[in-house]
Amino acid sequence: MRSGTRPFWTLVGIRAAFLLGTAATLLWAPRTGELVPNGAWDPFSDLVFGTFDQWDARWFLHIARDGYNTTSAAFFPLYPALLALLGSSLVLGTLLSLVAAGLGALCVAEIVRPTLGEDVARDSVLVLALFPTAFVFTSLYSDGVFLALSAASFLAAQRRRPWLAGIAGGLAVATRAFGIALLPALVYLLWPRRPREVWRLAPLLLLPAAIGLYAAYLDHTLGDPWAFSRAQASPGWERTVPSLGPLSGLWMTVQAGGHGGLEILRHLPRTQTVGAAGYSATERIAFWNAFHLVLLVAVALLTWVAWRRLGRAFGLYGAAILLLVLTAPSKGFPLVSLPRFLLADFPVLGAIAVLIQGRPRLRTAVLVALGATSAAAGVAFARGVWIA
Repeated sequence: MRSGTRPFWTLVGIRAAFLLGTAATLLWAPRTGELVPNGAWDPFSDLVFGTFDQWDARWFLHIARDGYNTTSAAFFPLYPALLALLGSSLVLGTLLSLVAAGLGALCVAEIVRPTLGEDVARDSVLVLALFPTAFVFTSLYSDGVFLALSAASFLAAQRRRPWLAGIAGGLAVATRAFGIALLPALVYLLWPRRPREVWRLAPLLLLPAAIGLYAAYLDHTLGDPWAFSRAQASPGWERTVPSLGPLSGLWMTVQAGGHGGLEILRHLPRTQTVGAAGYSATERIAFWNAFHLVLLVAVALLTWVAWRRLGRAFGLYGAAILLLVLTAPSKGFPLVSLPRFLLADFPVLGAIAVLIQGRPRLRTAVLVALGATSAAAGVAFARGVWIA
């Protein structure tokens, strides 16, 4: 790596600082209920490594310890398998996520640097490290591993190393089904210069093969090869593929976002009348839908910037991620988890870095805003507030 290890330590250092800072807030204002449901090694590790032990983290630990059932099949197998190898440890699993995210940052810097130079590569890593949902890099979430593998696959294809691209891409899909979004970009980057080199595309078959192998495993253990798809459609996720695919998903998003915005503007109750529990679920979901619609528009524009300024491969990958998000919307909240999915959308991160170059005031404002939002989101998540 030409840049050395600076991108790795930048991300690891920033996220470790956020983790320790968020853990301190739990001493200042403890959350209710169990402090660390899964436990660590001692009181200090309980505090630090249990900070973000929420939501999907508990699913992954459950799979690592007890195997799959019809509900947990929604989570692809590579990350829980690695957790199991580490002894289903809260501490070691969190460190695995953080180290993998650091390696992902290293790959992102290497991907961006040849096209746009050192400054954009540096700021791409900063945007990634300060992103509002990056707290999952210090939790038992698969995002760090997925980022490392997907970025490694893209980087290998950029350097025209087809087998490395295919293997890393297949492992990315084994971590999260969204890894299949890599295919258009990998095909573009590895497209043979001469017809006799068409074999260069053969390793990319490892990406869909990863889904097939997981389906075969589920068929063997649960008797249902499509258990992962059925689990996503079950209560709690309610992700289904509508009749017109991403077009239906886009319509659902616009409709839900528009109605959500109107709900907030017209019917938001006075805070004095909402009761001790705060605003109702209706108001919260209305806000989420309105916000995510705005976010979708911003991401679409940044994907276009990535296409124009970083190259077609970046645009293809970013567009494929958006299409997959819209292809399987969730009932009532179509774009659920979109902010977290963007952690692996390095074309968008690079586009943000491009737009703030040569504009020191804008750069400072964007990075400070990202950092402040990241801190607030982490504190809320640590207290069981759903963020992404």
